[in-house]
Amino acid sequence: MVDSISRITSALESAKEMTLEAAAIAQSKLGESSYQRYSQRISPQSLPNLLNSRNPREVKDGMKRVVSVMASGDEGAALEGYFADVVKNITSNDVKIKRLVAVYLQRFAERDPNLALLSINSIQKSISDSNPEVRSLSLKALSDIRVPALYPIILHSIKKSMTDACADVRSTVALALLKIYREQGDEVADDVLPLTQDLLSDADPQVVSAAILLFKEAFPKKLELLHGHFRRFCEILPQLSEWAQVSMIELLIRYCKEFLPRPQIIDSSNPSSVILLPSLYNTIPFAIYDVSLDPDLELFLDAARNLRHSANAALIVSIGKAFFYLSPPLSFKNSKISTALANLITTSEQTGLKVVILQCILVFCSRDPTLFQAYIKRFFVFPSDDAMAAVTKIKILSFLLTLQNAKEVASEIKFIILNDSRDTVIQEALNALAMCSRLSQSWSNHITRWLLKYMGNENTMRAMDAYVNVIRSLIQTDPKSHLNTMMGLSEILFNHENLSATAKAGIIWLFGEFSEIEFSICPDVLRRFIQTFSSEGREARMQIVLLAAKLLSRDIDNFKNSEEDDKEYDFGASRLSQMFNAVLYLAKFDDDFDIRDRARLLSSLFENNRQVIASLLLQVPKVAPVGMKTTESSEMDDIMQFSALGLDSDIEDYFTRIEWSVNLGEYDSSVREPVPLKDYSRLKTSFSSKTYFGSSTPERTTKGVSHESSFSQNTLTTTTGRKYKLQSLDEFFSDVPAEKPKVKRIVVEEESSNEDDDTETSDDEDDEDDDDDVSEDAESEND
Repeated sequence: MVDSISRITSALESAKEMTLEAAAIAQSKLGESSYQRYSQRISPQSLPNLLNSRNPREVKDGMKRVVSVMASGDEGAALEGYFADVVKNITSNDVKIKRLVAVYLQRFAERDPNLALLSINSIQKSISDSNPEVRSLSLKALSDIRVPALYPIILHSIKKSMTDACADVRSTVALALLKIYREQGDEVADDVLPLTQDLLSDADPQVVSAAILLFKEAFPKKLELLHGHFRRFCEILPQLSEWAQVSMIELLIRYCKEFLPRPQIIDSSNPSSVILLPSLYNTIPFAIYDVSLDPDLELFLDAARNLRHSANAALIVSIGKAFFYLSPPLSFKNSKISTALANLITTSEQTGLKVVILQCILVFCSRDPTLFQAYIKRFFVFPSDDAMAAVTKIKILSFLLTLQNAKEVASEIKFIILNDSRDTVIQEALNALAMCSRLSQSWSNHITRWLLKYMGNENTMRAMDAYVNVIRSLIQTDPKSHLNTMMGLSEILFNHENLSATAKAGIIWLFGEFSEIEFSICPDVLRRFIQTFSSEGREARMQIVLLAAKLLSRDIDNFKNSEEDDKEYDFGASRLSQMFNAVLYLAKFDDDFDIRDRARLLSSLFENNRQVIASLLLQVPKVAPVGMKTTESSEMDDIMQFSALGLDSDIEDYFTRIEWSVNLGEYDSSVREPVPLKDYSRLKTSFSSKTYFGSSTPERTTKGVSHESSFSQNTLTTTTGRKYKLQSLDEFFSDVPAEKPKVKRIVVEEESSNEDDDTETSDDEDDEDDDDDVSEDAESEND
């Protein structure tokens, strides 16, 4: 009866478990919206009951509700009141519950440190759990609790996990140290540094990935610690995580600059002519040259080049930076990094990421435009590009301009000017069009005519200032060939009423400078502006006063050069002097004090025979604008050109020049001999077929003690040095003695022969032996 009741009870329990599992599966199939409706029905009064329940499913529902309220940002919800109910669930056997508790602790541990201390013991016990995921989660929860008083305890727990057999746990140790360093800074640097060195010596690439992130942020200047790891890091670079690869390349670039010799450039036509790689990119004086690289530097560049097919844009940019700083232009071109960067423009969908990639390409193009000549169409502006991306693309096009592609690029830029509605984009497109005009005289005339043709267009009125600035730069570059352009500007100056004061001021200034080339057309411009002086804008009035002074000074010099006798200039009979006085009279009553002061200053220059001073001040030659494209430059010019690209401050900091070290006498290749590795996989208590068949793993050492992690085909060596022979199944069962086959008793009714008699006799003997065995067993039981 009791047995039947127990069977019924166990059946009911099994049915209950099956029902709960079916309900959970049904609930998961309903989707997130169903659970959201269910969680919203959990009231604040019932939430403590769920958190204190003995049923893990109810505890999980309560924790999900707490975390969902945290994620919603509801400031009115007093979740701190559930701190004790939540924290005690850290001892749950369910990993998901522990994760939710860790998220809660990360948010509220600082607000109530006393209650957070209650959870420390439970979390520390979880560090010794048999499940590596639980151990890793416990370390993460400890490091997320930002209570300064707990850092010694947390650091002690982290040190205990340094030799964990699981790589996930050791990588979590590195990230936990990183969090501690971010909070404590140099106060814990002495404790974190030796742990970081041990993590860098780990044999697992996953642990090294986390250790590199820690090293780059905590000890970026202690590059000498990478001596014994340099070659191994180059070998395992493809095995690291993608963001660890970025940090690794950044560190190794600086390491190579400081501890490796500079590459040598050998002239192919004269092998005896050898120079070191110049500090400025693309300033090698040889047309054809060979490159001699240090073996360690070549190892690093080869390892970086093999990663150029990665989908991580930051990694591609960092590889380009490595070749940009450590190799000559020929190596950069052969590495095909430019192809990978150009592909990123079409594949990246994030606007911010695309702008960063374009700005990095702009830096490379400013030093060597030939890198991206084959991909010029990828830098054409699309309607979907934002203003920053469009401006950067246009800047890149201005560097890629050649006589071969000028027609195609100019057509694209003209289309942008006439159809784009963003002022910054139009301004940059006009600057790029000015770069087209510098290719040749025919292109200069063509661009100038096009600008004058569309200058009065209604769609371009908002960018009139930019038009004037571009035309002014073109005329100033070669004023003698732009007489017709000046005549066209004079018509625009008086025929367009909507012309802004700034645009008028630019054109008037240009006429004052052009007076040296063709003086005859300039006085008429001044005459017409005297009539409208009071209605012009402030900038225009200022330039009218200056134009009058320039023309009078130029007329005085022309009079002195034409007269052989030393006659005095007649101010009373001169028309220009009369117009100058008229302008001064109008400026005397101007509302702007700056114009009044400027008029008095200019008037004093023509009194008491100070015309020489006036000529020096007003007729000094102006420097023509210099284009962005340069071939050779000094270091200071290179820095100024770099800052003129209009990059973000972060990009400028990223491409800050790194100089080669000049003191390499105390460093040689022997310092980069590999150091012993720490292979904690030997601490595992079991091995699998993967361990047996993975015999290609190289020999590693731990703390100076040799450990053979590779297995031969027939032997297994333990940590104590004892060897065991691994046998196949046939070899294992070969030592087992074979059982004697039992002889079946055959009953024959007929008369048997002699052989049958012998057989029956042997069978009777066996029966007697069996009877003796049974009797002996019976006697032993009686005893």
